[in-house]
Amino acid sequence: MRKKLLLLALSMLWAISAWAQNPDSIPFAPAVNYGVGDFPYHVFCADLDGDGDLDLAVANQVTNNVSILKNNGNGVFQPKIDYDAGYYPWSVFSADLDDDSDLDLVATNYNDSVSILKNNGDGTFQARVSYAAGDGPECVFCADLDGDGDQDLAVANAFSNNVSILKNNGDGTFQTKVDYGSSNAPTSIICADLDGDNDFDLAVANFYGHNVSILKNNGDGTFQTKVDYAVGMSPRCVWDADLDGDGDLDLAVANGNANTVSILKNNGDGTFQPKVDYSVGTTPFSVFCADLDRDGNMDLAVANANSNRASILINDGNGIFQTIGYYSAGIVPISVFCADLDNDSDLDLAVSNQGSDNVSILLNLINSRPNSYALISPTDADSVKARVQFKWHNAPDLDNDTVLYDLYLSRSTVFNPDSTIIYDSLLDTAFTDNVGPKYWYWKVKAYDKWGAERWSDQTLSFYVYLSGDANADIKVTISDVVYLVYFLFKGGPAPRPFGAGDSNCDGYVTVADVVYLVNYLFKGGPPPCN
Repeated sequence: MRKKLLLLALSMLWAISAWAQNPDSIPFAPAVNYGVGDFPYHVFCADLDGDGDLDLAVANQVTNNVSILKNNGNGVFQPKIDYDAGYYPWSVFSADLDDDSDLDLVATNYNDSVSILKNNGDGTFQARVSYAAGDGPECVFCADLDGDGDQDLAVANAFSNNVSILKNNGDGTFQTKVDYGSSNAPTSIICADLDGDNDFDLAVANFYGHNVSILKNNGDGTFQTKVDYAVGMSPRCVWDADLDGDGDLDLAVANGNANTVSILKNNGDGTFQPKVDYSVGTTPFSVFCADLDRDGNMDLAVANANSNRASILINDGNGIFQTIGYYSAGIVPISVFCADLDNDSDLDLAVSNQGSDNVSILLNLINSRPNSYALISPTDADSVKARVQFKWHNAPDLDNDTVLYDLYLSRSTVFNPDSTIIYDSLLDTAFTDNVGPKYWYWKVKAYDKWGAERWSDQTLSFYVYLSGDANADIKVTISDVVYLVYFLFKGGPAPRPFGAGDSNCDGYVTVADVVYLVNYLFKGGPPPCN
């Protein structure tokens, strides 16, 4: 244990130093490897023993078992304990299947079944109970498919080209499967509300179909006929997240023989736009969507089997990605899962490695960055007057030279040259200027003369209002006088925001503000104060 803690500390120092040379990357500590069974395929992170941290479950194909590695609470794991999972398990998923408030396991078996391993409440598991699935089940996902409050099973069957649905009886026993057609060789499945109707639909990656099948839920755990969308060659894994920030769930697909990830943006109704492909490492087997750099956007982590690395693709907030780093894992990394393994509020990586029979843990050190800094004001969703006071924390200087700041303003989350206002070469961590009304987004870049730079940890929004603009139409007219009169004397709606009604800047909204506006509009009096 001491040796592992020492290795962890040394790896953190190494990663921070490496990040200082490449500040646009995410600092992950070098992999720490833990032995599991023979030929591990899929890794899943969950609090299996109920102690508040996330443990590991790994499906091992050749040893026909699942390895459980309990977390010590700091991202260091105890030696594996193995449980029989059936023949050649490909996939493992954890959920409370029997409604007793602990997390059980379900694994797919290549003898055309799924195995249920119920949790004793302490992260030890009962003997498996198996249920028939389709031919060659490769992936299982748990969700309440029929809306009755318990967790059902959806299984992708590679050889029978279909999906099996096994409904839960409420106690962790399951009804006989019902099958729905997919495309050719389904290898991965997720359950998600893709069409916004509050039930769980299915997305299935089809290895030989080179597509993703969408099966919409009728609301009762029965499904409509599939609709297929083209992706890259030989898709191995599909995952969902709101990638472009529009409130619906998009798809990310790892294409094993194309060395790409396909992004399919949702139109909001469970139909999808044509794919956009991004290059990753060699033979991507697994993709996971998570906010890895803590900017509020969903990034991608990809396990690349034939390059022995995981790649990270950073989201710009609109579902457009750039690869910012490759991180060494074990031999033939086949599955990746993102979770906060060391309880430091950022998301780490767990990668199962088929060729080296282990799991690699790569701890995210973004909260340990030596020059991390945050924005102070305006705070997110704040309402401010036109003369805005910006403040942010210092970015600590790594090499004892002058740190400069560029302040960026944009009307949207997109900061491009055509729509961005830049106040550059600022020496202080505060800046004040008049800013036009309506919504703005802001962030800050720190940099030095050597070119090392670091963006602020956040992008925040704020709303600029005009004093006297009580009705929020971005101008001060007689309609604002009428609006204030209705508010003050007729019970009408309040100014939006409330401070916009304070035209004389005395801190209150009263009849004096009506008089002030009338004097300004019709008698040449002073304008509302901003």
